Amino acid sequence: RTESTRIEEVLRRLALAHPEVTFALHTPGKAVRHFPAVAGERQLERVGAICGEAFLAAAFALDGSRDGLRLHGWVAEPTFSRSQADLQYFFVNGRAVKDRVIAHAVRQAYSDVLYHGRHPAFVLFLDLPPDAVDVNVHPTKHEVRFREQRQVHDFLFGTLKRAISDMRPEHRLAAKRSVMGAPAADSDREPSEAFGSVPAAFAPRPQGALA
Repeated sequence: RTESTRIEEVLRRLALAHPEVTFALHTPGKAVRHFPAVAGERQLERVGAICGEAFLAAAFALDGSRDGLRLHGWVAEPTFSRSQADLQYFFVNGRAVKDRVIAHAVRQAYSDVLYHGRHPAFVLFLDLPPDAVDVNVHPTKHEVRFREQRQVHDFLFGTLKRAISDMRPEHRLAAKRSVMGAPAADSDREPSEAFGSVPAAFAPRPQGALA
């Protein structure tokens, strides 16, 4: 069971990083997971298929850039916090990673709005020049080393902190999708239950980064 769970998690990360690709996982005689390819502007369908409708109901779009760095994706409001870090997906230049600089910046950004022991939910993509990050520091490629760690940390913290402070009910993805005629998200839906059932959504709302 542990092995299959890890395989499914790898599939989810790949599917989030590459929405233009169809992914399927099969066991003998049974289709376990299936994520149909979606066009770029319909990427949110893939996010909903993996993270669940409840995440979309609580999510806000984020898109901030500064000094060659860009952070974009979706973050859930603090009230959607989790008891474990099971809805945290962070990608650096399209590669799923776990990094202490990133983790610290995220924790700091949410520190004033989350109770101890609670974890934020997000799907975030950091784009930066290839020569600004070393992806060969770990055999599994899951860890990275930034050339300018302080710059990256401060950019992530500032962008996320501003996004959190700017959150308003009318800016939720669910609210904007409802205005556009799409059904509101089902808050009882668990992650990975729906496959391709989320309507097409609007483009992310630009957010500036703090200095």
